[in-house]
Amino acid sequence: MTCNKVNVPLRYPGSKACLTDYIAAIIEENFLSGCTVYEPFAGSAVISLEMVERGFAGKAVLVERDPLIYCFWNATFSHNEELCEAINNLNIDIETWGQYKSFRDIEDPKGHPVLQLGLAGLFFNRTNFSGIIGAGPIGGYKQQSEYHIDCRFNKQRLIAQIRSLAYLSEKVEVVFGDAMKFMSENESDLVDGFAFVYVDPPYYSQGKKLYRYYYNDNDHENLANFLLDKDFPWLVSYEDHPKIRSLYAKKHFQPIYVDYSAKKSRKGSELLISNLVIPPLVYEEAHCSKITG
Repeated sequence: MTCNKVNVPLRYPGSKACLTDYIAAIIEENFLSGCTVYEPFAGSAVISLEMVERGFAGKAVLVERDPLIYCFWNATFSHNEELCEAINNLNIDIETWGQYKSFRDIEDPKGHPVLQLGLAGLFFNRTNFSGIIGAGPIGGYKQQSEYHIDCRFNKQRLIAQIRSLAYLSEKVEVVFGDAMKFMSENESDLVDGFAFVYVDPPYYSQGKKLYRYYYNDNDHENLANFLLDKDFPWLVSYEDHPKIRSLYAKKHFQPIYVDYSAKKSRKGSELLISNLVIPPLVYEEAHCSKITG
């Protein structure tokens, strides 16, 4: 089983943390070691950060559309100690959840305090059902459940995880914006630079339930049409759905299995798709273990 060096603080259903060995091997086999790894749908950012930590990438560019998650990563790499202090002083209760609720209405972080929004992003990710920013609090609004709002908010561990990332600050760039727009506007850097693009878009069938900024059919089709026309090295991870198979029919597929944590624990089949030749998973990482952080 993969033993990652990076322990990211954010929770996501179907985390790809178990794929780091496999993706590292793809980078190495395609002579891309030392590249800049771009993650246009940053989320937990575990793939990019792990590649930089292990030395397979010299730099990571994280692109995130959700203002709260963007601000969390921005604060992690620009205001690390201030963020840790704010976490230490934060009350993890339903009252704080109510006070932070209005932050979810912010569409653009410009003009808002990065540290405050970043703290709110971490708070909702660790106190909401399955880490979903737009969901309700663990334990419900009346906190009458067996599990309370603070059950996944271990301050000591989260602070240690965030502090452990501080030394990567000079190797990580965090960008707020739309993935497609970013790739389109920076295509020359992706083509002419030493780049590897890891794309983990919103799920096709469950995206609306899991993400605040989900994709509709046209968005998924536009992403596929964009990538299929590009020569820069890219790897996409997607749920195994007939629509996705049809969109990427001309490229290389590799099925994987991921444990989902939303609603209930279950194995789900996903696809790795790339314009590179990707080998079958022949080791234990073919079965991704559930991330329960």
